[in-house]
Amino acid sequence: MISQNTVALVLTAASCLLVAACQAERTPESLYGPDAAGELVLDGLLIVGRPLPPVFVTQTVAAGDSGSPRHAMVSDAIVELRQGDRVFRYARDPDAGPFQYSPPADPPVVAPATTYVIEVASKGRTARATTVTPGPVRVREAVILDQRTEAVLRRLKTFADLSDGVFLAPENRVVFKAGFLEARFDPIDVPGYQVGIVSLDRGADEVARELSEDSPERTGSSPAIESTEGSVRLPWFAIYFTGRHLMRIYAVDRNWFDYVRSGPEAQEGWFGGLAGENFRRPFFHVEGGIGLFGSASVDSLGFVIVEEP
Repeated sequence: MISQNTVALVLTAASCLLVAACQAERTPESLYGPDAAGELVLDGLLIVGRPLPPVFVTQTVAAGDSGSPRHAMVSDAIVELRQGDRVFRYARDPDAGPFQYSPPADPPVVAPATTYVIEVASKGRTARATTVTPGPVRVREAVILDQRTEAVLRRLKTFADLSDGVFLAPENRVVFKAGFLEARFDPIDVPGYQVGIVSLDRGADEVARELSEDSPERTGSSPAIESTEGSVRLPWFAIYFTGRHLMRIYAVDRNWFDYVRSGPEAQEGWFGGLAGENFRRPFFHVEGGIGLFGSASVDSLGFVIVEEP
C-alpha cells in the first residue's frame, strides 16, 4: 500500500479542465501488482525553494494485514539523499510518526534544475529513485474573463504586487461563478502541471450550490494537465466556500506527472482522471520498490470568493 502521506501531499499540489474518466472498481492487487508483502514504499516530494522535506518509508503488507500500521513500519532503514557530491543522511523520527524519516538539522532549500537521488536500504532491500527539479514557475498575471466573449474584464493583483495584501485588494474579490478566473504564467520545460485549490478561512460559509452528501473539502487537486500556452482556469466546481482562497500552480517533474495521471487517487477521486485513460497500475519510477519520489516548483494566486458583487 502507499502511505496516506503520499495522497495528502499530492492533493495539496493541485483546474480541472479535463473530463473525468469512468473507472471500474479495482483491487489493490490490480493497482500495485501481485500481493507480495515486504516491498519498500517511498513517499517524498521536493518543492523548489523550500527546505528538504521529510521522507516517509513503509513496506507493502499482505491484504489481511492492511489494518495494522506496525506491519508497514520500516524502523531500520538507511535513507540517503544525494545532490551531486553532497549526501544528506535522514534519520527516523518516531516523534513525528511511525513512518517519517527527517533530514539533518537546518536542511538546505531545494534548488531548481538539479538532480536529486534518494536511496533507501533495509534488510537486504534497496529502493532508489531520481528526480530532476523543474525551474521556477511564476504567475505573471491573473484575469477575470467574460463568460460569453472571454474578453478581459479586470486584472487581479498577484503576490508579487501586494504580498498578503492581495486578500484586501478590491480587484481580488471574485464573485462565485461570475466569469472565468484565469491564471497566466510563462510555460517552462516540464511534462505538465497540477493545480490545487485551498480554502483558508475555516469559519467561512458554504457557497450556494448543490452539494453532494459528502462533506465539502477545503483542498482539492486536479489530474496532471498539460498547459503549453501557460494558462489555467479556476474550476468553479472545486469551490465550496466563501472567503480567502489559494490557487496553487505546480510545475511537476516526470515522476510526479506520471504518478498523478496514473494513480488511483487521480482516476477515482472527486476531481477525476483523464478521459479514456485506464492504467492497470500507477507509474512509480522507483527502482526496487514503489511509491512517489518527485519534485515541483510552485507559485500561487490569492483571491476572495464572494456571492454578491
